[in-house]
Amino acid sequence: MASARSPLLNEALLLADHLPVFPCGSNKRPLVPRGFHAATRDVFQISDWWRRWPKALIGVPAGLKFVVLDLDLQHVEAQQWRWQAKLPVTRTHATRSGGRHLLFKPNPMVGCSASRLARGVDTRGLGGYVIWWPACGFEVLHGGALAEVPDWIIAKLQPEPPSQRAPLPAPCHAERKLDGITRTIAGAREGERNHVCFWGANRLFEMVMDGRLARREAFALAIEAAARAGLSRAEAARTVQSAFRGRA
Repeated sequence: MASARSPLLNEALLLADHLPVFPCGSNKRPLVPRGFHAATRDVFQISDWWRRWPKALIGVPAGLKFVVLDLDLQHVEAQQWRWQAKLPVTRTHATRSGGRHLLFKPNPMVGCSASRLARGVDTRGLGGYVIWWPACGFEVLHGGALAEVPDWIIAKLQPEPPSQRAPLPAPCHAERKLDGITRTIAGAREGERNHVCFWGANRLFEMVMDGRLARREAFALAIEAAARAGLSRAEAARTVQSAFRGRA
């Protein structure tokens, strides 16, 4: 008699009619080496994954089909922000921790951020992913709605304009810029590490072109910072090489 198919496999196959999926562990981290880059709608690959990990959570890349406001309601600031913000009605998923994922239409101005809007309020766009909690039985509100991201949220997510103050002397400014870039790479969270590493490698290459950094040193610094963030050195090297080739 054939063994029963995993309920989560059933959910993954149903979801794959519309979205690419990949398996994640109970800690929400990908179980496959390429993470969300390996997401697929191929039923054979999906079946193979969930036969291997029948209890795997379902991960879905963000950015192409939707972007996400991730509200961690264990933080008081996130609770206050949720009730004070004037948010449109849009598809909302309850999460395992009691938080909320608010899904919006794709927008290239929304990437991955942590607590930029308020403590406990993150965003997930291109370069990130979310767990599809409805597959685990958690509540879905406004399932048929997918609103535009409000303009005021997009504005708050944009980098602050450059300071109008006089620039610091070149050596000090370069050191601070270098420190800021490497810190940003090293502090990247799960799901955004490749994206942030690629961004940082591009910034370091700009310093190479300005004559403030040797190419070999920039390459090594980017890989070291990405390794501290949790990327393997091999994966970090591939990402940095890709960025450097694109700027050559």
